[in-house]
Amino acid sequence: MGGDTLRFMAQAELQVLVPYATDFSLKDLEARIASDPDDGTALFSIPSRKTLYFDEKLSVLVVLKTPGGLEDLQPWLSHLTINLEVQAFGSESRSSNTQSTDGHSAQPVSRDVIWSGPVNAAEPPVKINDGSGTALVWSLHCFLSRPRVRMQHPMISFRASGTFRQPPSFNAPSPGDKILSSGVPASINVLEPLSGDRDLQGLNPQLTALRLDRISTPTLLDAAEQSIRSKPQNPFPALPAISARLRYSKSGPSSARLATIASLDIETSPFQDEEIELTDVNMQLAAGSAEDLCAGHAISLPKTCQPRDDVVFLFRLVANNDQGLETRANSLSRALEIWINARVSVSNQCRPSVQMRWRTTVDFSTALNPSYGGPSQAMQRNSRPSSLPLATDTVLDSENKSQQRATAMPGFGVTMTLTAPREVFVGQPFTWDVFLVNRSDKARKLAILVIPKRKAGDHESRMSKISTSSTAAGQRHGTDHADAVMDENRLYGIQKGSSKDAAQIVCLSTDVRIGNLNPGFCHNTELKFLPLSKGILHLEAVRVVDVFTNETIDIRDLPEIVAEERASDDREAS
Repeated sequence: MGGDTLRFMAQAELQVLVPYATDFSLKDLEARIASDPDDGTALFSIPSRKTLYFDEKLSVLVVLKTPGGLEDLQPWLSHLTINLEVQAFGSESRSSNTQSTDGHSAQPVSRDVIWSGPVNAAEPPVKINDGSGTALVWSLHCFLSRPRVRMQHPMISFRASGTFRQPPSFNAPSPGDKILSSGVPASINVLEPLSGDRDLQGLNPQLTALRLDRISTPTLLDAAEQSIRSKPQNPFPALPAISARLRYSKSGPSSARLATIASLDIETSPFQDEEIELTDVNMQLAAGSAEDLCAGHAISLPKTCQPRDDVVFLFRLVANNDQGLETRANSLSRALEIWINARVSVSNQCRPSVQMRWRTTVDFSTALNPSYGGPSQAMQRNSRPSSLPLATDTVLDSENKSQQRATAMPGFGVTMTLTAPREVFVGQPFTWDVFLVNRSDKARKLAILVIPKRKAGDHESRMSKISTSSTAAGQRHGTDHADAVMDENRLYGIQKGSSKDAAQIVCLSTDVRIGNLNPGFCHNTELKFLPLSKGILHLEAVRVVDVFTNETIDIRDLPEIVAEERASDDREAS
């Protein structure tokens, strides 16, 4: 049996085959062998793949070729361990090129193990007999994950390694045998110098040196293990069939639900000419739900994609918020799992299955101040306003003959929309529709005041210098006189400037107050005005005051007011 073992270890060889057909199984191989038992080339005549894909679930054949003349191989298979290792290798980025000794640029090769697993040698393999020996075939499923390093021109290689543990010899002593083998010297007795001690009364103490020294048993086991030779083979070119990118778009702070729109972009490979069929695209949110917005509307699966296609799937991610809106300022993270299943249509027989599956985290928390308020007092300059400029947006509605002006107040976190009529007539009251939305994270109690237009006093510009008439008269008489208490020109300017112009527009809504406006809530109110003159009328500002904090902000970008005189026919009809 020792000679057979040596011959088995010397001539055994491992090899890995990648069948071209996707649904190839060992039953097909057995049927092929049964049809022609004398055909020894049935195994190696199987067509092989030319290109592999990352994220592919692949079926390979592990072949153990044994020498002839061994009728019963079960004693060797019971002590045989076979492992399969899949490596991806390729050159690194071009920026890391180094110069070799011959002057040419050499790119360092990086390697990464993308899959490894054992082969169950105890399972009954398929046996193929040829003239030189017997081939044992096992089928194994492996997953070609993506390498952890970025490579140029990646390749995939398969390497099967086998270890044979030689069974213990029948002549070797067993661990429980108390009889020493003949010809084996005994160990040194370290207590032999104490054998002549009178206090021991003739006792001879025994302590072998083996009790004190550590026995290196792994050396004996390593001597009993021998490796099986692996046949080298050519690597396979590899490329990604599809690429995916996930983006998020958070909902506004006014939403009462913790929701996020997820956009999943799937791009097919531009390095191939085969069609790719998307069979399943889905998401699963922990402690929440993921709703497919494209189901039944835009995209229906399965979907056939051409090379360089870009397909977008939209999902609404809604997280369960059992604690209410009070926790929205805190960090709310959820685990999101995404999986994509596709098939590459290489031919009718070869349809590789690609499976992408990964996990990520989605943050549903909102900013503490979503309106991005003004700078702190320490950073504020004298020439800088107390808040950021107001973002306004004007919309004209031709059908309703109205104009809208939306204004965001950064310091408040409140958005105000003013809707004003486009036609205003002198002496006829009109109203502005005011719509407010509280986008902050706290309740507000607001008051709205209308500030009329202030006309700058120009009497200072009209004032002339002090009159010199009295001074000249005093000089003519040769006497000194004191200056007048107030010059007549100055007094005239003050009297003329004290007369105020008549009001052009009057606000009839003197006190507008809005009660507790909770976060995410809205309120609708009105401001009533009466125009008293025609032309373009102006208001200084609309002041919004927070009653709780006494914060004040003036909105100066207001809708235009152009008052017109009514025609005589309209007056008589009215």
